Amino acid sequence: MISMAMTKRINKQFANEFINIEEMIPENHFLRVIEKHFDWNFVYEEVEKLYSAVGRKSIDPVVLIKIHILKFLFNEDSLRKTYETLQYNILYRWFIGYELGEKVPDHSTYSQNYKRKFSKLEHDLLETVFSKVIELLNEWNCLDLTAVYIDSTHTKANANKKKNHKEMINIEVKKYQKELDLEIALKGLQDEELTDEEYLEEVSRIVKCNEEVDTKEVIGEKEIIVSDIDKDAGMLYKSDKEKMFGYNTSVICDNNNYILTVDTNPSNMHDSISFYQSFDNLLNHYDISKINYFVGDAAYLNSHICKTIIDLDMIPSLPYSRLGYKKDMFKKWEFTYDEFNDIYICPNEKDLIPTGRYDKNGYMAYKADKNDCINCPFKNQCTKSKYKQILRHVWEEYKEMVNDYRLRNDVKEIYRQRPQHIERVFADGKMKYGLRKTYFKGKQRVHRELTLLYACMNLKKFALHHYA
Repeated sequence: MISMAMTKRINKQFANEFINIEEMIPENHFLRVIEKHFDWNFVYEEVEKLYSAVGRKSIDPVVLIKIHILKFLFNEDSLRKTYETLQYNILYRWFIGYELGEKVPDHSTYSQNYKRKFSKLEHDLLETVFSKVIELLNEWNCLDLTAVYIDSTHTKANANKKKNHKEMINIEVKKYQKELDLEIALKGLQDEELTDEEYLEEVSRIVKCNEEVDTKEVIGEKEIIVSDIDKDAGMLYKSDKEKMFGYNTSVICDNNNYILTVDTNPSNMHDSISFYQSFDNLLNHYDISKINYFVGDAAYLNSHICKTIIDLDMIPSLPYSRLGYKKDMFKKWEFTYDEFNDIYICPNEKDLIPTGRYDKNGYMAYKADKNDCINCPFKNQCTKSKYKQILRHVWEEYKEMVNDYRLRNDVKEIYRQRPQHIERVFADGKMKYGLRKTYFKGKQRVHRELTLLYACMNLKKFALHHYA
């Protein structure tokens, strides 16, 4: 055995040294890949009109954007903390192109530039970064649109949950209300005895009247809790005892876990409502003909969403929903629908007859005979009312198609992969990028910040996968 004497280093007097920062950055670091492949010149093109041709020189706008991106790439607590780290972090300095002895910008420089300049752009600069990252991914064929996954997650707002008040707000009609009204009206024509010519005239009249309806019609009011600090945030009840103000970020990702769309709403907005904004975003920016499967959770299982997906030749992969069903009671699928006769047949082989009219939400009631239900041996498993009633939506067949798709092996396999795609995106965002909370106030500002966060996730994933 070799004996070894202990070494005790004395306090060292540091001497001046010549250091090349470029040589200190590892060749395989992901920031090198970002610098090599991501072109920052678009920033100059976007902000050029905001600067004067004469006067004192400004801080390079690319430097300001890069510092903001460093905040998310390295999960700094805040921009102020990022600017403090910038003073001594060699990697940060290399990324923004500053020498060791060069004075770095103050933390207030970015906020003032954003407030006075960047926020006045026609397209927000932070959202433009997201778009440019998507362009880079397309250029390198990184996106796999075979299956896309949608879900939402909550981000805690910068608002005290105890400082709030109640307000009455208007309830607007559903986004698809005109389409629903048209479908109900056309279904009603099927029961009338009309010639072909009369039928076409009625269809033309109904379509014309439908086009003239104001889609911004208010149908009622409801009371909600509003924050005194951030009025755009929504109250989220995580449990009976725990609540907070927050924002709900709806995200669609591809089969390689790259984020395709980002939409931000108050936390009290249901996923089935925020779906339409995200879906429109997807349609406007991507080639949907490449999408074979559209995957979501039970929150997206409603008739119109199913119709929207199927009409665009996508296969919905949605789970079965037990919402509204009571234990030990017959489920709706246990009643057989006879499409030819337009009736439901109960487990006791009795008929449920349609009432013949749809309500404003597009549902028609199918009712059993009271005498059949009184003497039925399954009544305790069926209903506690005098007779059984089932509601069928005007687009119910689309939901039935989704339930049929759900039994296919390929759809089952796609849905099983959901946790390792969209849920993995949210897990990484919260653990590595600071998605749990925001320091900004207002829906617009929070959305821009979260959009940049997801842009950084895409950029870092690209860099880690494309080091050469």
